[in-house]
Formats: sequence, C-alpha cells, structure tokens
Amino acid sequence: MRISNSTPSHIVVALLVSALLASGCSSSGSDDSPSPSGSEVADSDTPNVVANDGTGNGISSENGASSENNISTENDTDTADTADTADTADTADTADTADTAADAGTTTDIGTTQPADDQTVPDPLTQNLTAVNFEITVPALVSNALQVRVVWGDTDITAGWIGDEFWSVSTDLPTNTENRLTITFYDDNGAIALGSFEQDFRTGTNASESVVVTADQFDTDRWDTDDDGVSNIDELSAGTDPLDAARASPRVLLFSETRDFRHDSTEVAVGALEALAASAGMESDRAADSAGLFTAANLANYDAVVWVQTSGDVLNSDEQAAFEQYIRSGGGYAGIHAASFTEYEWPWYGALVGAYFDSHPIIQSALQNVEDSAHLSTAHLSSTWTRTDEWYDYRSNPRAQVNVLLSLDEDTYVGGAMGDDHPSAWYHDYDGGRSWYTGGGHTDASYSEPDFRAHLLGGLRYAVGQ
Repeated sequence: MRISNSTPSHIVVALLVSALLASGCSSSGSDDSPSPSGSEVADSDTPNVVANDGTGNGISSENGASSENNISTENDTDTADTADTADTADTADTADTADTAADAGTTTDIGTTQPADDQTVPDPLTQNLTAVNFEITVPALVSNALQVRVVWGDTDITAGWIGDEFWSVSTDLPTNTENRLTITFYDDNGAIALGSFEQDFRTGTNASESVVVTADQFDTDRWDTDDDGVSNIDELSAGTDPLDAARASPRVLLFSETRDFRHDSTEVAVGALEALAASAGMESDRAADSAGLFTAANLANYDAVVWVQTSGDVLNSDEQAAFEQYIRSGGGYAGIHAASFTEYEWPWYGALVGAYFDSHPIIQSALQNVEDSAHLSTAHLSSTWTRTDEWYDYRSNPRAQVNVLLSLDEDTYVGGAMGDDHPSAWYHDYDGGRSWYTGGGHTDASYSEPDFRAHLLGGLRYAVGQ
C-alpha cells in the first residue's frame, strides 16, 4: 500500500486502522497458522520490546518476536479485543515494577532475589586460609648442623635450606589473624641459638602472601651462652665454641628407683635423657636403685642427679644426709614428672623439688603459658605451648619459693584443681645448689616430641650449671 504526501490525514488514519484490523484477523486463526519468518520480522520497523525473562529483569529484544512474557508497548493496540489504553498503561506499570524490583535487589514473583548493581553479595567460597611463604636469609655461618625454626601462634615449623644463607618454608595460616612471629636460627641441630627475629605478624585475606626476613633483622647479640660478652655466632665464626666450658664433660646420674607406682614410660624417659645428655657432651650413668650410690664420695662425681619418675620413699636416712650434703656443696637436681610423688616424709626434699604431687585428671591436651622465655628449658618456645600429657595438681602452690617457667591454663582442659595460678615447671636455687622440675613426661610420646626434648635438655643444662 502506498500513501502519498498529499493524502489527507483522516484518510491515512482510516487506512492504518483497516490494515491493523486485517492483520489481527489473519493472526487470530487456528494454532496451525504459520508464524512470520525471521527475515520478515527483521525487515519491519518494530520497536525494541522489553520482555520478562522470568526473573523480573527486563530483556531488550531487537526482533520483536511474539512471546508470552513480552510486555507490549503503547503502539501494540488492539481496539477489537483487549489492548485498550488502560490495559497498555497497566502493562507498562507492571514492567516498571518488575524493573524497579530487580534494581532494588528484591524478591521477584518467582522467588529469586536479584542483587542491585551496587549491592555486594557474600561469597560462599570466602577464603579462610592464606598460604604464607616465609623467605628467610640468615647471617652467614659455615656449618652442616644449622636449623631455622618458624613459630607463629601454635604453628611451629622448620624451614628448609635452599642454598647459601637462604631458607624457606610455606604453610597455611588463618586469614586476618595476628600472632607473635618468632624465627630462630640455630647451630648444632638446635642446641646453640645464633640469632632470632621477633615481630607481631597479621595475615591478610589474599589466597597467598610472602614474608621476607633478611639477615640484618636477626638479633644475634642476645644469644651468648657462656656469658662472656661475645655472641654465639661471633664465637663460632672465630673458630671457638660457646659451649666449650659446658662441654668439659659434665656428668649426670639418672636415678629412677620406685617404691610406689612405676610409670610405663620410665625406661623410655631414661633412654631419652641419656641421649640428650650425650648430645650436649655430658656423660651419664643409670641407677635404678640407690644402694651404694648415694654416698658422699660417689655423689661428688656428678654435676647433677636427675630423679626420673621416682616414687615413694627411695632413700634411707644415711642416703638422705649424703644427698643433702651434695646439694649444699653446689650439686644440681632435676626432677621429672613423678619426682614430686616421692619422699613425702622428707620435708627438705619437698622444698628441693618445690611441691608435692596431689592428684591428676585424665591424660589430655592443655595449654601452658610460657612465663620465662629466657631460661634454657623454655627459650625455644613461643608464648604458649599446647601438648598432651598427664597434668599434675600439687598439694601447694610453689610460686612463692621458685621461679615459674610454665603454668597451665585450666580453661583449656578438664579436671584441673589449682585454679587460675597453676605452675607446671619451675627452677630455683636451693640450699647451695640448683633445682629444676617439670610436671610433664607421663607418656611415652612425650619423649619423642622435639619441644619436650628441648625442654628436658635445657633442664639438664641448668642442673649441671651450664
């Protein structure tokens, strides 16, 4: 149909209405009526149509194809049947409402919440661990027995040697968490501390991150085992050994007699202490019975006597007198676990050990607070130490008479009976000699734990006077 520019406007309108009515009639037939082809639709001047995709979001369509979800524009008027002006306005309002709901991030008619463009949706796969790579350069020292340990909170790992002075280790740590980071550089497989780096460190929220520590960040002056004013690393670099004085073959007696309960771990404990003593250049002798050994003459051969899981009344009066004289002459004592379950009728011994055993709950994990990080037996630990053992309660609190090294947090295990102040390891000078005691060591597994072995070795060194 061709309309010229001169055709009167009312005729044009009539012709358009007729064409529309004819088109409506031809499309209202049976379901078998063919649909217009894609090319016919594309050739028409049909305006963009906004369709509801089932989520309430408007979808712009370029082809004007018929759909149940299509929202009609005001040009799609059917005066013969349904599309009057009011219906068209209602339909447009519905489209506006759907668009508004989608923009606001509300729930649509099919129950799906759509976020607004500027609305942040929590990610269900939010990262809760970050892979932290520690890249460590230590001060230069030639040795085949070096070791680097990294401690952050309860994480305690050993770095691997890469080459020259470079060490590295990676581990997964909780994101956005702060703990004290301590990196310690050792020689002699952990026996001689050479330098340490300490700093509070908070992890980020990325999937991975790196921590770089350089050699000049290590504090080496702090570590001077023989207290001669020269650091351990400087002595080793100069060809001298900071443990030379200590390695003058101290000798210890490993005493394990029991007259009451005997721990299954006793032999394991004696073996471990024997090996630890040897690693520190000490000589050791075993004694499962005091007979003939607790004399003034024989005890004078030892720098320290270690009471390993002893129990009951193990010394007669003459032996007690000899041991008292030994301590008064500058001798050393170390007590392991049940050493506090010994000689209840000998008050001098009770004061030497520090406190007598009273009771214990079941074997379980517990947290100990490190109260003295400078002592030989605790310098390797971070601020807390969590491990599994049989945790002793004592008849009295020894704090007023001793220097507390470790104390138990009774909130971290069941059955503690001493309350907020529960010492679990300590040392003190006593009656002219030295005394060190640890409440740990009930289980066989204790003597395989690197930290507990280092704890015992530090106690041995203190007891012999190193």
